[in-house]
Amino acid sequence: MRILLEIDRTGSISAAAETCAIGQPSASMHLRTLETAIGHRLVVRTGRGSTLTPAGRIVASHADRVLATLDSMRWALDELDSRGRSELIIAASLTPSIALVPPILRKFSERYPGASVKLRTLPSETVIREVARASATIGIAGEVASAEPVVRTQILMDELVGIAPVGLFRHGALVSREELARNSLLLGSEGSSTRLVTERHLAQAECQPAQIWAFDSYEAIKRAVADGLGVSFISRLLVRDEIARGELAPFRVAGVERMVRPIHAVKSSVTELTPHGAAFMSLLTDANWAPAEPLRPEVVSQNVLS
Repeated sequence: MRILLEIDRTGSISAAAETCAIGQPSASMHLRTLETAIGHRLVVRTGRGSTLTPAGRIVASHADRVLATLDSMRWALDELDSRGRSELIIAASLTPSIALVPPILRKFSERYPGASVKLRTLPSETVIREVARASATIGIAGEVASAEPVVRTQILMDELVGIAPVGLFRHGALVSREELARNSLLLGSEGSSTRLVTERHLAQAECQPAQIWAFDSYEAIKRAVADGLGVSFISRLLVRDEIARGELAPFRVAGVERMVRPIHAVKSSVTELTPHGAAFMSLLTDANWAPAEPLRPEVVSQNVLS
């Protein structure tokens, strides 16, 4: 059924197989087995890929609930067989996986030393999809639009702060849009909440950077900014130490609203959490996350080197 859902999402058996981490022949075999069991043809191949038949769409509409129920049963049996040592799968986007998950994992491991935890770091869009498909027990993600069957609980309001190499702008500068447009913008991967929020705010202010560079990690972005490759907007949670040490210079852009976005804990809306999942969720939602103080611009200035 996962193959069927991915074919519906991607329009391609090969892309669905890649998402499910299996070969295309295996994906086709699984699909034929499902069609035989259902008694209907579920997928038709076209010149542009593959699409679901009417019967396939009916099956797909029930697949999320069926998969979630099966996984819930599997988790319950695993906990029974392993006496509480089942694996808890956490899917978190980049910012939460670095700044929020470690202290929660420490508390969780102290209370449940027999539990096994697997952390997957993924873009926010993928985090929500993995929870909806029961491939992850709990998700932690930033602000993204999604119609997946999940329940989101806000745990923190996070601020994205502009960072520049030291010497490009004054510390805490309020920079004009024209000044920003003369610099390359370094962004994270497609589907990340940080990138989506950044692009939305800059587009609303009609601010177009000179060029955009894409990176898979925020550590790489911070290093590239420090080396003078360009500027970026990253969660203050991830750059406050570098700013405090004087390794990066924070700034804001004139005419662009503060880039704040919620961080959510995410769970399925169609299946109950396992006992360990419920305990981890409680630690997340009960934590006293303190948002960073907003950046206070010092000046409206041009490049300090000009």
